[in-house]
Amino acid sequence: MGSSERKNERRKAAEALRKQQAAEARRRKILLWVSVGAAVVLIGGLLGVGIWYNSRGDDYEVNEPTAAVSDSYGVTLGSGPVEIDLFIDYMCPACNQFESAYSENLQAWLDDGSVTINYHPITILDRLSSGTEYSTRAAAAAVCAADVGEQQFLDYTLALYQNQPAENSTGLSDNELIAIGTDDVGLDASWQTCVENGTYKGWVQDGTAWATGDGGVTGTPTAKVNGEVVENASFADEVRAAIDAA
Repeated sequence: MGSSERKNERRKAAEALRKQQAAEARRRKILLWVSVGAAVVLIGGLLGVGIWYNSRGDDYEVNEPTAAVSDSYGVTLGSGPVEIDLFIDYMCPACNQFESAYSENLQAWLDDGSVTINYHPITILDRLSSGTEYSTRAAAAAVCAADVGEQQFLDYTLALYQNQPAENSTGLSDNELIAIGTDDVGLDASWQTCVENGTYKGWVQDGTAWATGDGGVTGTPTAKVNGEVVENASFADEVRAAIDAA
C-alpha cells in the first residue's frame, strides 16, 4: 500500500470515529450536562488552583508554537467571522463528552468557513494523575500535532479522548501518547521528537495560569462565543445564532 493510500485509510478511520461519536451524541448529551454540573462542584476550588499555577513559576521552558495560536494561548483553527474559545483538559470526562456531542458541528462550521476556533488545552487536572502531569503531557503533545496541521490537531484530540484515562490514574505514558499519534493519526517523526522533548509543556502551563486568572475560567469544558461564556447545553444554538448575525 502506497503512502497516499495509507493516509487515506487513516483519514477514513478518523472520520469513522467522528461519525461513531456523532451517532451517540444525542444519548450522551443528557449525561454530559449532569457530568458538567458534577464537575463544577468537584472543581469548585479551581480559582484557588489558578492562583497556585500563577505562583508556582515556570516548570518548563516556554516555546511559542509554530502553529497559529491566539494571544490567549489557544490553538487557532479556521478563519471565520464567529470566534469560539474552548477550554479543555484531556483528562476531563465532561470535555470528552462535550467533544463527542459537538465534534460534528465544529468540523462542519470549520469546513464552511463560519468560525474561528481557539482550542485552549489546559492542565488543571495534573493533580489527578498521580504525579505524572498527564494533562500537561497530553496538552503539549496535542500542540505538537497542531504544528503539523489543523486537521492533525483535531484528529489527535479525538484520538486522545477515545483513549482517555480515568481521573486519579497515572494517565497514559509518553510512549502511549506517541503510539496514538503515529498509529491512529499518522503523525511523523518530527512530531514524535516534539513530544519526547516536551517542547510545549511550559506553554500549556502558562496558558493554564492565564485561563484560570485573567481568562476567568472556573471549570472545564468552558465555551465562549465571541468572547462571552455560553452554557454547554445551548452551545450549538448560540453558535448558530452568532453565525446568522455575522
